[in-house]
Amino acid sequence: MKTALVLPLLATLFVGCASTSAKEAPPTASTMNADKNKVDELERKLKLARARLEIKHLEEKAFVQSQENQVRFAEAAVAMAEAKLAKFREVDAPNKLASAELDLQTSRDRAQEAQDELAQIEIMYAEQDLDDLTAEFVVSRGRRSAERAQARIAIEETSFQALRERELPQEEAQLELALDKARTELQNTSLEGEIGLQGKAVAIEEAQDQIVKLEQELAEAKQGARS
Repeated sequence: MKTALVLPLLATLFVGCASTSAKEAPPTASTMNADKNKVDELERKLKLARARLEIKHLEEKAFVQSQENQVRFAEAAVAMAEAKLAKFREVDAPNKLASAELDLQTSRDRAQEAQDELAQIEIMYAEQDLDDLTAEFVVSRGRRSAERAQARIAIEETSFQALRERELPQEEAQLELALDKARTELQNTSLEGEIGLQGKAVAIEEAQDQIVKLEQELAEAKQGARS
């Protein structure tokens, strides 16, 4: 009976001693090398992660500077397009129209002068006793001059009408389109800048999170290596 009680007790003591011995067993050389390798690898990854974070900060700074320049250029393009349109409306278009109208009026005056001169020639030769060939030659020349002057008026009237109704409105429309494009480019540049800046901020935050994660893993690895 006593023997039956002693044997289980001895078995329990043996298992306990074996377990205690296993827990207190010193780490082997291979385990220590593995722990050291893991620490070295994590330190290397952490170093690279910090370098990547620094690069992302530099990229963000360069992006901001580039974006500021692009916005400045786009704003200047809008200002120039606005100035061109204003100049056209206030100076160029009125001057072109006035110049064309003046040219037309000059042609009308010359045509009238040619008609008056022809009338005088006809009266003069009607009152004088000159041979028919001379009179016909002078009158014909005056009539051709008057006809050419009148034909020139028709051409210039057509050109003036085209200038006023087509050319100047088309030129104004082109300047308005250029201004609209410049404004659209400015809006797109600003929007792309906002999107890009947010993307840079997200990339920096992700890099920072990666560093925190690696720092935690490294701390745990070092703690395990010391145990």
